[in-house]
Amino acid sequence: MRITALKFLGTALLLILFHAGMGQKTDKVFLKNGDVLTGEIKNMKLAKLKFNMNGPGIIYIKWEEIIRMASDKIFELGLRNGKVLVSKLDTVLFENQHVSLNEIVDIVQIEKGFSKRLEGDVNLGFSYAKSSDITQFNFASSILYRKPKLETGLTLNNVISRSSSDTITSRKQDVTAGILKTLNKRFYLMSNLGWEENTQLGLENRYLLTAGGGKILINNNHQRLLIGTGLSYNNEKTAESIGYMSSLEALATIQYKRFRYSSPKISISTQCVVYPSLSDWGRVRINLQVNTSIEVFKDFFTGFTFYDNFDNRKASGGLSQNDYGITFTVGYEFGK
Repeated sequence: MRITALKFLGTALLLILFHAGMGQKTDKVFLKNGDVLTGEIKNMKLAKLKFNMNGPGIIYIKWEEIIRMASDKIFELGLRNGKVLVSKLDTVLFENQHVSLNEIVDIVQIEKGFSKRLEGDVNLGFSYAKSSDITQFNFASSILYRKPKLETGLTLNNVISRSSSDTITSRKQDVTAGILKTLNKRFYLMSNLGWEENTQLGLENRYLLTAGGGKILINNNHQRLLIGTGLSYNNEKTAESIGYMSSLEALATIQYKRFRYSSPKISISTQCVVYPSLSDWGRVRINLQVNTSIEVFKDFFTGFTFYDNFDNRKASGGLSQNDYGITFTVGYEFGK
């Protein structure tokens, strides 16, 4: 019994020492000014290294201030050319594989679980104009889950407008779930499933299933530019139609994001998607959205969103071919 108890205590002690060793902050970051920081490398996104330093805790270091790193932990490294490496941050990576810091655009700890791979934002806005007696409320959120060469996302947008002199409430709402798979040489495949409503355009329900591909033309620590094309299956019902109508559309998209993650953090993103119909020849739809944000204090942002939805064949019951607007928002970001 005594020997068994000693074995148990010895095993328990070894496990404690093992986990304590695993939890030690032994990563090194070497800076341009000659300082060497000891701690734990958490991740690197958008030109900012998240570093858990002994003593001060979590700090953020500008990527351009780092000249070298060292860690025996395993990381996923995203490179400018679209490649994803799984490696330690050691001489094998930087010298034998000839990878430089300038080539790295993303670092994630391989041990991280599902919740640690999530990033996103939540934005709210409210406005009232006495001259027009219009009240507007808007809500937007996006969630992104990253794995090597795979991004899975969910976005929600909701803009509701109401005038006390009018009993009609104007609604613009959409939900999109999508997957983007990166390939060699920065090519990618994508697929989206979405739903839309826009009372200004006379649209009661629209369900979309899209698939396509393209290329990421620019991918570095300050900007990202991608283009793509594909097909979209469109099943929609207008406010005055009896049933649903289906159609097949081509699509062409361009997305650009510019960000600066020095203090204060600033980002500008633009997405434009053009849908020329293949079933209803001559019909063209265009969706444009521009988002800006600036950090007020840690993880809390303010900014504005501009959107423009165009359909050259106005639905019956629609008020116009165009629905556009600009909204002011305040929001919170997580996981970035």
